[in-house]
Amino acid sequence: MDGEKLKEVFKKIPSAAFALAFLLIIYTIFTDLFWTTENFINLAQQATVLAILSLGMTLVILSEGIDLSVGALVSLCGVVVAVYLHKGVGIFGAVLISVGVGVAAGIVNGFFIAKAGLPPFVVTLGTMGMCQGIALVITQGSSIPGFSDAFRFIASGFIFKIPLPALILAFLVLITYVLLYHTRFGTYVFSIGGNPEAVNLAGVNLVLQKALIYVVAGAFGGVGALIMTSRMNAAHPWVTMGMEFDAIVSVILGGTSFFMGKGNPFGSLIGAATIAILKNGMNILGVPIALQVAFVGVFLILAVIYDSLKGE
Repeated sequence: MDGEKLKEVFKKIPSAAFALAFLLIIYTIFTDLFWTTENFINLAQQATVLAILSLGMTLVILSEGIDLSVGALVSLCGVVVAVYLHKGVGIFGAVLISVGVGVAAGIVNGFFIAKAGLPPFVVTLGTMGMCQGIALVITQGSSIPGFSDAFRFIASGFIFKIPLPALILAFLVLITYVLLYHTRFGTYVFSIGGNPEAVNLAGVNLVLQKALIYVVAGAFGGVGALIMTSRMNAAHPWVTMGMEFDAIVSVILGGTSFFMGKGNPFGSLIGAATIAILKNGMNILGVPIALQVAFVGVFLILAVIYDSLKGE
């Protein structure tokens, strides 16, 4: 293989792939507890919610946006669902409520970003505070525990010997793939990130398309909240604090760029797996939480450096 072909292959490999390989080697050397069935079941449960949020974040970042509210939104959705479950709402109602709250937050983000023209960073930072505040008011800072076996089935159940969260994730991956590569909406997502002026000149309703991106991301947040709340058998206003950071890093590690609409959801899934494995292995090794956050930040910086070396 000549140098040019090798360079092209190198450009197609996201930084997450190298980071993932590095982590697997390190954990294999330093602990015997990583390669166990019990740990991999735990790892899969941890990674599913992050992967779902990363799918939504991929759409946002492809459009040169950012969503800082998704972590707090998951907490809020979980809290609202918990309240209504204790009021006797069934599983179907819980799903509608969680996704509905996510969509409502997406509409708020989309309106102020697309219609009012405010910076995504500022708008979603404000939405993050709103979601966190509402969740705290509802719970008074305490958790809401104890749900039915039917609701807990969302996170712990199996269908045809396949974990239900994995099936939910696969379904959302399929939806994301179809939206991005087989609909006009997907074409607009890439175009908005690459050349929004051209999209506007082509007669596309840029405001509507931008708003829909945040609505989809919000809906995915609502689905993630269902799995998280079901897995913990409790809802808490602080439980997903910082998860928006992990989702953003997952997307960047997966090769999605903040500029020019470059990236894909499959890279983001590898990025989410990398972050989940990073934290899982460090938990096994007894690394403090503060250092874990620092390592995630290091991975983000290295991913940006890697992309710059590739010329992206």
